[in-house]
Amino acid sequence: MEFIEDLNLLPASMRGSVIVMGDFDGIHRGHRVLISEAISYAQKEKLTSILLTYEPSPKKIMRKLTLDSRLTTHEEKKMILANTGLDMVIFYPVSKDTLRISARNFLRNFLLERLSMRHLVMGNDHHFGYNRRGNATYLKAAQARYGFTLSIVEEQLTHGKRTSSSRIREALAQGDTPEAADIIGRPYSVTGIVIRGEMRGRTIGFPTANLKLDPEKLLPAIGVYKGITVLENGERITSVANLGKKPTAGNFPVGVEIHLLNFTQDLYGKHLTFEFGKRLRAEKKFANFEELRAQIATDISQARL
Repeated sequence: MEFIEDLNLLPASMRGSVIVMGDFDGIHRGHRVLISEAISYAQKEKLTSILLTYEPSPKKIMRKLTLDSRLTTHEEKKMILANTGLDMVIFYPVSKDTLRISARNFLRNFLLERLSMRHLVMGNDHHFGYNRRGNATYLKAAQARYGFTLSIVEEQLTHGKRTSSSRIREALAQGDTPEAADIIGRPYSVTGIVIRGEMRGRTIGFPTANLKLDPEKLLPAIGVYKGITVLENGERITSVANLGKKPTAGNFPVGVEIHLLNFTQDLYGKHLTFEFGKRLRAEKKFANFEELRAQIATDISQARL
């Protein structure tokens, strides 16, 4: 697996390739169908399998989003794609200038000439090029003229509904992390480094690991969640996470603090991943820390079930 984040580092010449192209935010079940199709075709034809995605999201450059608000951050995307079996992943740099490149020029100058594309795999709703002209209709007409073949993958369904990043976002906004996990094909998760907090949890008997997160990572609805913490060594520990502002202790920015059950090791400076399970309850301001302590004990009992 090779990651290309600077187009100047692309090989000067490439043997024929199979390209799978898209935003791939979330790398959900539908995305994996596209990736599998590209890898299978490349292996059969002895070609290089390449995933082409965008950095940052075109929606951010076009100011449709204040932040990227990503289901998968740049680093998370790399971690997931590293285990797919692709030969190469290219993060195509998106700017106001690159968004003005026509579909025809992008196809001819980059996909065909620079990447030696022989076959293209794309979702039926994906577009590229200026004014989104590079759609399925355009490509079906272009393939005979330019000598490449094409696989347009039809819409994938999860529980009878469209498998999409927007559905995942809707589920997360409602705190329905099991639904999000069904659509993604794995638990929704956050990864961050453990930083020092106010150590309030330790004083009431429930020490927590406070995570410093990528500011553009999309978080589920505020609340308390059961789940699994994955340590740097791969160890998996049943946990309870509070996602919110900690109103009983004060008024803090939204953050994630995790209590790892039956775990006492020092985690400061370590990277942790928390995989969200079911949302146990909404965040609540308690009258005092004794009430909070009693509620956390109840949360932990539920997390063990």
